[in-house]
Amino acid sequence: MLHGQTLFGSFIVHPMSGLEDHAGDIFRKSRVGLRVAAEELIEMLGWSQADLEHFEQEGRAPSTESTKWNAVCERLELNPKKFQSILRGWEPEPIRHPWVTQIQTDGGGMAVHAYLVQDPNSTQTAIVDTGWSADALMQEICKRGLEVGQIWITHGHRDHIAALPELIQALPQAQVFTGNGLIPQAHRIESSQWLKLGLLSVQVHATPGHAEDGLTFIVNYSQHSLPGVAFVGDAIFAGSMGGAPRQFQLQP
Repeated sequence: MLHGQTLFGSFIVHPMSGLEDHAGDIFRKSRVGLRVAAEELIEMLGWSQADLEHFEQEGRAPSTESTKWNAVCERLELNPKKFQSILRGWEPEPIRHPWVTQIQTDGGGMAVHAYLVQDPNSTQTAIVDTGWSADALMQEICKRGLEVGQIWITHGHRDHIAALPELIQALPQAQVFTGNGLIPQAHRIESSQWLKLGLLSVQVHATPGHAEDGLTFIVNYSQHSLPGVAFVGDAIFAGSMGGAPRQFQLQP
């Protein structure tokens, strides 16, 4: 696994860290999911319509006064302490797992992560989602001499599978695992099934809501003290949740 940050043009290989959503994203998802009128929240916060729109787009609030936010968080069913921590700039500490490499791809300003999961005892490797481009993954695979035998797809939204055709062509030996019912049975995997990647055990769970075919892959290595890693796609984010306004009750 790389230490520090290495740039390869439009993609980055780095430790797992950061937030998928800023405070404005979290605010908007709750407002839309609970069907709370924007006008009601504007009145509670003493903002203008432009203030609200800017906050939901950029995550920067005209005011962080806690007395107002406590009431707003209650209305939006958000944890006041946690939400206001994110509002003031909190981010999780970077995490390094020796067998996981995060690769960030960029699709015209929209960053999406793909991952390489390597067996600690060999070069056996799985790809988790593809991001926008196969270039970053293939450079890392070739540089490290990795043998990719599996591709795990958390869900079928375009930003997570855009490079799948390229990877299937470049890695014909790799078996694709997905929950999408429209693809051949050989590539479908069901909830509660297990996969093996060398010494790593992988449990698969169905996690619909953000996507109908959403899967979570939970990877554990019994010989290491580090906790397991759950690859959730966009079902949940660090400090937030994936967008699913039509299935809002399914979200954590």
